[in-house]
Amino acid sequence: MVERLQVSMAAGGIVRVAGPARLRPRTGQVMVLGAILNPGDEAVVYEARSYAVKALDDSVLDVELWPGASLEAPKPGEEPLDQWVSVVDGLLRRGCKGYIVLGPVDSGKSSLAALIANRALLREMRVGVIDADIGQADIGPPAFVSAAFVENHILWLRELKPWKMRFVGYITPQRGERRIAAAVTELSHLLRANGAEVVVVDTDGWVQGVNSIEYKVEAARYAHLDAAIVVGDEALARMVEAPLRGLPCGVHVLPTPSVKRVRNREDRRGLRMVRYRDFLEPGHQIVLDMSKLMIQGSCFFSGVMLPSETVAGIADVLGVRVEAASETYDTIYVVTEGQPAPAAVERLSTAMNKHVYVLDKRNMSGALLALLDERLEERAPGVLLDVDFKSMKARVLTSYQGRVRGIIVGGTRLGQDYTEVGRPLRCIM
Repeated sequence: MVERLQVSMAAGGIVRVAGPARLRPRTGQVMVLGAILNPGDEAVVYEARSYAVKALDDSVLDVELWPGASLEAPKPGEEPLDQWVSVVDGLLRRGCKGYIVLGPVDSGKSSLAALIANRALLREMRVGVIDADIGQADIGPPAFVSAAFVENHILWLRELKPWKMRFVGYITPQRGERRIAAAVTELSHLLRANGAEVVVVDTDGWVQGVNSIEYKVEAARYAHLDAAIVVGDEALARMVEAPLRGLPCGVHVLPTPSVKRVRNREDRRGLRMVRYRDFLEPGHQIVLDMSKLMIQGSCFFSGVMLPSETVAGIADVLGVRVEAASETYDTIYVVTEGQPAPAAVERLSTAMNKHVYVLDKRNMSGALLALLDERLEERAPGVLLDVDFKSMKARVLTSYQGRVRGIIVGGTRLGQDYTEVGRPLRCIM
């Protein structure tokens, strides 16, 4: 049941609204995440989101609260909205047009990215946002870095539709640092080439250790970003001070809201499941001729296929059914049905004087893919259903309708209900 309220607010007053909820100014003017709402405007606060609403003058606010939502007056100092707006407005006045937002999990990074976009929109600037949080992707599907243009004020990056996507293949950044940095760099240049005056990069919450910082620094440098804003972690700000002090607009620290909704691991997994469904449905099956495609992310297809008589000999040594095998300078990749005994793998490695990498075909089903279009750009995700290595035909589930000229194979597998199954693999195919 929806609860409907009219809230009278004096100029300068603040209320905190946790979703699911809808806000409509009846009179006056209010600010949410840096966006200005007037009578006739509305803002949706989604489930698991929470925002401070500030009255810019005496206002009356119509509020609809769904089950689980809340509205309350924050205590002094709990909501850093004014400080966020002040710092961002100051940077925009200085002409800073490229931002990277850093911080730990649930610190408010994506909210700050939305606020930067909203403040730039108020200055009638063309804004592009890059979502580089591959594990909690909002703009595109999980395992992708996605870019979008912002046409109207936003409260959640999930309100945006992806304009361009680049596939990383993993849902943990530890597996794809270089791909993330490359994707951020390319997408930032593409956004600018297509009219973006301000580019905002939202990053993941991995901030432990040197590697977690290094690729973000590379992305900021190669993407020619001007400013780094760290949310809710002064220790992190000190860590990035030296690597990023060369940015024209410097490194800035902003507090995180002291009252916030925190998502546990199951919540995050559930949100990813929803995002997989959003981009894979309504799905249909397509058959791809692997012999005619550009294939990336595959160990097997990085090698030269071995003849059938060699494959038969490999099967004799391993003692399992072998469907195909390929070799590179130093490795034999063997597609099996079932896992051979470790001793058999060792015997094969000794006999062929190369490392042997076993690809169990049972682990290929459910592999998350990116489908490449005529220009070899990522257009949509797909899920591998099965591969016949004799005919070189693969069945893939996808919502994409266009021609496929290539695929990129990721290290993530999905079950029938889009839940992630197994641990991420270095090489699925």
